[in-house]
Amino acid sequence: MMTASRESVAYKQYDERFTPARREERRDLRAVPTPRRRKKSGVRPGVIVCIGVLAVAAVYILFCQMQLTQLTAEVSAQTDRLDELTAESVSLSSKQAHSMDMTQVEEYAVQNLGMVKMDSSQIEYIELVNPDSVTVAESGVSLDALFAGLARSFSAVVEYIR
Repeated sequence: MMTASRESVAYKQYDERFTPARREERRDLRAVPTPRRRKKSGVRPGVIVCIGVLAVAAVYILFCQMQLTQLTAEVSAQTDRLDELTAESVSLSSKQAHSMDMTQVEEYAVQNLGMVKMDSSQIEYIELVNPDSVTVAESGVSLDALFAGLARSFSAVVEYIR
């Protein structure tokens, strides 16, 4: 009988089929060097500066909005005050217009100042010897003189161009 040896065809075929797979597995089992990791260096200074600038800008914007709100409130208060004073001015103007009534002026003059109305015997008429007359002096510039001056200027310009 034949004894089984490593040189038989079955062993050769087995080795040909399955040995490369085992060799690949062996390659996979090798140790892979670990990648170098960077050291964490905390927070970058540029990031801190950006955050600081943003914080200052936010505070500045809030401050400006606060001032805007205060100024708007002041403008509103002054506008209300102006409306009140305008209404008071209208009221006082109408009161003044009514106080200047001629009957009231006459009463005040008679009662407080002791004045009286004139009698017809106190009225005197004066006649002037020469009646009033109005004379208009010539200003020296007439419409004809203006047109003549423009014509001379125009003709001078035309002569200069030729």
